[in-house]
Amino acid sequence: MNTPRATPRPERKPAGEGGTYELRNYRLHERVGQEELATVYRASHLTLDRPVRIHILRRQDWISASRFQLAGRLAARLAHPSLLPVIDAGHDDTYGDYLVTPQIDARPLSVALADGPQDALLTVRVISQLAAALDYLHSQQVFHRDVQPANILISPQGVAYLSNLSLAASPDTPDLSSIDEADYLTPYSAPEQRLAHGEAGAALDVYSLGGVAFHMLSGEVPPAPGGELPSLATHDPSLAPADRVVRRMLALQPGTRYPTATAAAAALRQALRGQIDLATDDMEESRWEASAEWLENPLETALGSQLDEPFREFLARSRKRADDLHRRDVIRRLLSRWSRDGFFRRRALGQLIQPEQIVSYNVYFYALRTIYETRSAPQSRVRPQNPDDRNSTQLTPDVWSVDIPAADLFAAVRSQDIALPNSTRILTCPACSGASSTPCKECMGKGTVEKVRKVSNPDSTVTNETLAVTCPTCRGYGKRPCLNCGGTGNIVEEQIFTYARRVKGWDSTDDIEDLPQLAIKKRLELVFSAPITPYEGRWHSVAPLAKLLRASIAEAGDDARLSAAELKIRGATITEMDFLLDEKPQRLYFVGLDNELIGDWSLLNPERLALAALACVLLLIVLGAAAFLFLG
Repeated sequence: MNTPRATPRPERKPAGEGGTYELRNYRLHERVGQEELATVYRASHLTLDRPVRIHILRRQDWISASRFQLAGRLAARLAHPSLLPVIDAGHDDTYGDYLVTPQIDARPLSVALADGPQDALLTVRVISQLAAALDYLHSQQVFHRDVQPANILISPQGVAYLSNLSLAASPDTPDLSSIDEADYLTPYSAPEQRLAHGEAGAALDVYSLGGVAFHMLSGEVPPAPGGELPSLATHDPSLAPADRVVRRMLALQPGTRYPTATAAAAALRQALRGQIDLATDDMEESRWEASAEWLENPLETALGSQLDEPFREFLARSRKRADDLHRRDVIRRLLSRWSRDGFFRRRALGQLIQPEQIVSYNVYFYALRTIYETRSAPQSRVRPQNPDDRNSTQLTPDVWSVDIPAADLFAAVRSQDIALPNSTRILTCPACSGASSTPCKECMGKGTVEKVRKVSNPDSTVTNETLAVTCPTCRGYGKRPCLNCGGTGNIVEEQIFTYARRVKGWDSTDDIEDLPQLAIKKRLELVFSAPITPYEGRWHSVAPLAKLLRASIAEAGDDARLSAAELKIRGATITEMDFLLDEKPQRLYFVGLDNELIGDWSLLNPERLALAALACVLLLIVLGAAAFLFLG
């Protein structure tokens, strides 16, 4: 049974031109776009003052709500550099269901494609990023099922983000079989895709990714499944090598397509190496080994052009190193030279191996130092009036608007009380009623006190005699200065808050769990060091760094704010090679600009190792025999 399209929820506008309005913890500004299920607003977090995007569900039926909530749950649970993250979600009584995503400098790919085909380098870069995200989803048993240009965001630097998991197949997916096909099938949908079946696989997303690649290279929407697919060479003869790859991705039979999205992306890159060479001036991929590939780190893709000279210089050196290593037979010659330099190394190692894949990339370590300022809620304090105290006539500022005396940027400050400016009120002292003095409690205001002394009588008896003597406390005046007002007759009531600063460090890195960590850490070099604004969207476009920043922001709490941050990035370059040796799969690494080789026992000469072990055993036997004879 088909369900008719849901009616959109009536949009609520800000009150007045340029006005703002609030939704839970967010202040909404102008509308910036409209998606299939949601209206998108530019917004800011009220407490953190962090720019975000709010997606408000605009349809009222249960299917749309279920899809919207599914997208939020999956995006919040999954984390990948090329997946648009969801950082908050909820329900507002006025505006309904909403999702919160970071504010990133990107636009939908569909908008870019309205201007025509995209260049080969950008296409390969985008398809590679999307492929990595899709394979990650597939590893989590999640299948997107709606990969299309409208659900892909592209930054000016070529960073791609896959969004909208509302049609994804996963263990959490609700029953979507009643959705009308017109609501979800697109020219990018695989011919076998059916929501009613409840089945999905990687082949669905590989097909859709092929449709996106075709559209980017040709500038045309792919034809319906079964229709004649125009050759890419008719648009640009230099794209002819990619035609075979795209056709395989768009094959009607799922088993004919590439087994994974990354395999398809690698094939597309291989096919377009000549085009990539024309678009870049520091690498000649057409001269590389067929299995060689350079992988851009998300940091380089997102921020490479925005970081300063040390980072760009490091990136240039690492790319040149990769270009040198990837050229045909270079690694073979390097391994053969390595073999000759050690007695226990395999002979002619470069001739024995069968390379299967060569991949070069950079890894980065992030160190964030943060300053947290704590400013408590104002509290009243009463003190005696000073000569220069006056009643305040101006508005009292918020505690976070008060200027604090300057200190070293990353120096901790112990807790101290600070008076809130313009909060002074001069009042008559209630203890002395403005008289500046109060009756002496010792003599009760009489000026004298009774003192008893013993007197010896002529008859040898002793009696007590009471005498009135001057009060030693008030010296006979009967009054004492008022302790409450310090003898001024007035008190000052003012607002104070407690201020403190503390420093905390945070560390993160790319995923290096399976890599030679000691060798990498020995070759780390500082590539970036500068103060940053943790709330700035560009820093959140790199997953390890975004995770670090989110943790540092969450540390702040209600009375504390992250007032300053300094980021240091260290990098190292690495090449890994998968190869066959004695018909067994092996892996080795070249680490750093000096290409230190890290491998396992398979790189050593087993005969010479055995010979050395035998020699050691014989030597021990000889020494044992000599010792026995000597002691005997």
